[in-house]
This record gives sequence, structure tokens and C-alpha cells, in this order.
Amino acid sequence: MSRLLSRFALIASITLLIMLYNGAAQAKLVDNLYSAEVEVASQSNAHRQQAIREAFERVILKVTGQPESIEHEAVKRALRSVSNYLIQYGYSDNQGQRTLSATFDGTKIRSLLAEHQLPYWGSRRPELLMWIAAENDDGRRIILDSFGQSVFEQQLEFYSRQFSLPIRRPLMDLTDSFTISAMDVWARFMQPIKDTSKRYGTDGIFVGKITHHAESEEPWKLDWSVEVGDRRLYGQVSATSKDWLAEPLMQQLMAKLSSIYSVTASDDSVSQTMAIKVEGLNKLQHVLALESFLKSIVSVQDVTLKHYSQSLSEFDIVINGSLDHVIQSINLDGRLKVRDMGPFVSMSENQVQTYEWRGGN
Repeated sequence: MSRLLSRFALIASITLLIMLYNGAAQAKLVDNLYSAEVEVASQSNAHRQQAIREAFERVILKVTGQPESIEHEAVKRALRSVSNYLIQYGYSDNQGQRTLSATFDGTKIRSLLAEHQLPYWGSRRPELLMWIAAENDDGRRIILDSFGQSVFEQQLEFYSRQFSLPIRRPLMDLTDSFTISAMDVWARFMQPIKDTSKRYGTDGIFVGKITHHAESEEPWKLDWSVEVGDRRLYGQVSATSKDWLAEPLMQQLMAKLSSIYSVTASDDSVSQTMAIKVEGLNKLQHVLALESFLKSIVSVQDVTLKHYSQSLSEFDIVINGSLDHVIQSINLDGRLKVRDMGPFVSMSENQVQTYEWRGGN
């Protein structure tokens, strides 16, 4: 009896702590999703209102990933009463340039998008390691590393923040130099790229090369590909100068990624419950981290711990939207791995999926 009481006490304490726990954001949770910063000529009322509307458009672009969303009639109506969405704003000066920062109500924005069936891309986004090869003025091919400060590289970092696209650039230190060369990136030899990328622990790999075609109206081009798990994306952008390739690149990348990871509310969307079993939750912190992660997924309404033991725990996940989106988010995060059931075990439709927790100590 005492063992049974102790077990119930453990489950009760875990449940209580989950209710009170507010875990720190994981690396893939982007900050300031509902905030934007824009340049402003002065602090006059006219310039302030114009800047706030521009900031609202930038937030809509970030959370939908689709430029055409800004032209939707519902968004235009919201712009005319943008003060209903505004939480706060403030001014700052950076090297003589005055900017206005505005933060908007995320709940109201999500409701706006859901009501009009516009896509919504939440704060959990894949971090990409950017392998970009370019040619120097002397024709020598190089890899753009994390220390580069060219106009293109500064613009790349700027628009990654503007569009809330988490990126990293390689160090190209001795460790990298032993395993990869500019030719590998230029020719997209994926094996050395993947091997070298392992040390960075990002969710995906971006591979691109910058070329110059003198006969073209926009002679500078950047061809790129992305791998995130088993997903493959491709694209190309062009510009009149190498310096201005970053904005169309990041906008194109955002649109393609959001088409995969965004969700759209529909009239026939209904709540459904997904049950999972998880092995390896050996500590209370593991349970809290898992529950916090699941609740951060856009489609997840609620998570309930049904049974806990160190060997095998059971959860019910209430989903409003696509089941595939939840499974995709689990695979993207990487801390839950589907347990190999062996070649002779069949998975029936009503069988609960079992995962192994690999979230660390």
C-alpha cells in the first residue's frame, strides 16, 4: 500500500509542477515574433502612425511567411484599426538613425489569421547552417564564414532577424578546414557538408553559391538548396548587385519554409486526441521539458500526463488541426525518437506510438 501511495504522490507532484512550470525557450523558439523595428523620420504623430502600420505589416509577413497575406482584405481592415492590436511602442537611436519598435498582441493576430483562414507559422522554426560559396575579386572561391562583414553578410543577418529565420554560419576554423573546402560547397558535395555540419547541431543545412553572369539584366545570382530532415527545398534569386541578394533570398526561403511548417485553420477543423508512450523519462525535469515542448507546438491545445514511470510514460495530446503537423514538429525537434519496433512487429492503426526521450540529462 505504501508503494502505491508513493507512486500516486509522485504522479501528483509531477502534474502539479507541470501546471506551474514555465520552461525556458528551446533553441528553435524564435524571440520577438510579434515585434518589428522600422526606421522613422521623426516622432511626429503622422510618422509614428505610418511606422506602426509598417511594423504591423512586417509582423504579419513574419507569422504567415507569405507576402500576399499583407494584401488580404482582412489584414487591410486590421491596418485601419491597428491600435487595437498594438501593445507598446518605443523609439531608439542607432548610429544617428531613429527607429520605432512596436509589439503587437499575438493572440489577436492568431485569431485574425484563423478567422480568415490565413497561414500561421509559430515561433518554433528550423535553424539552418548556411554554407555559401562565393568568388573573390581575384577569382578564388571561398566559404562565407561567421566572421565575414561584407554588405551581403550583414544584410543576411539583418533579414534573418526581420523574418525570424534562425541561421548560423560556419566558423571555418581548423576543424572545419580539415573536412570541407569551398569546392565542396560550390559543387554541392553533400557528404563533406553533412559531416562538417554535425558539430553545429542545427536542424537543417543550407547550401548556396553566388555567381556572376555579365550578360544578364540582374547579373548576380544565388542558387540554393536546403535539407531539413527528409525535406528538400530549392530556389534561385538574382539582383543587380551581390550586396542586394540577401533580402530576396531570405524572403524566398521564408515563403518556402512557411509553406511546409505553417498551419491554416479551417471551418471543418475539429479537436482530436493523439496518445503517445515515451521511454526514458528518468527525471522530473525530463517530463517537464517534454510537456513544455509539446505545448509549444502551434496545433496542440493541451497535454495530459496519464501515467508515469521511469520506464514508460503515457501522454494524451489534444490537437486542433493537422496531426501531421504535430508529428512533423516532433521529428524536427529531435528529442523524441520513434522506437524501433523490430521487423516482425506490425503497427496497427489503433496502436499507440512509442517514442524514446533523448533530451539529455
